[in-house]
Amino acid sequence: MRIVITGGPSVGKTTIVSGVAERGFPFVQEFATQIIKEGVFLPWVDRCSFQDEVLRRQCAAERELDGVEGPVFLDRGLFDGEAYYIYDQLDIPPRFAQLDASKYTLAFLVEPLDFFDKTDVRREDLEFTHKISVILENCYTSRGVEVVRVPAMTPGERVDFVIAEVRKRMDVKTESLAEQRPVVRAAHSSHRKNSRRIAGVM
Repeated sequence: MRIVITGGPSVGKTTIVSGVAERGFPFVQEFATQIIKEGVFLPWVDRCSFQDEVLRRQCAAERELDGVEGPVFLDRGLFDGEAYYIYDQLDIPPRFAQLDASKYTLAFLVEPLDFFDKTDVRREDLEFTHKISVILENCYTSRGVEVVRVPAMTPGERVDFVIAEVRKRMDVKTESLAEQRPVVRAAHSSHRKNSRRIAGVM
């Protein structure tokens, strides 16, 4: 299960991811902030080159998840970059249409807070956050990814909310697999002495 935590800047995505990580869940960090701090690719200088680098690192990180069992939380997903192309009214690179959305079990859209925390790497504002949130939601729902909105709550309450929603879907998946479990009938009495007891295999 790959769980995306998405939303505009200054909504608390990284705080949620840090919270689930403290609860023992594996996670993939956001790359945009790191890339901006490196100073080579900057979104306000060259949006396309910046998003290219973000996508390259995101794809590489997600490839390393192949074979990992259980839920893994992602601080932004592959389609977040597409939302910024749309907002800036730039042509969307064809590679976004080639990305596999089926790997994402769920995307949490973190709703904006009533304030915006500007930093050296975060130069947008609250109005931008509201607008990009709508675009981000559509980028995932249009590909069939279930999106759950995370309302404004305390950081701890948000982490509890996210984990509870994920566990609900894990329980449903487990029940579904159990229903598909083959039924092994008891062997005929004449063969019981020479037969091993067989348990159902999931």
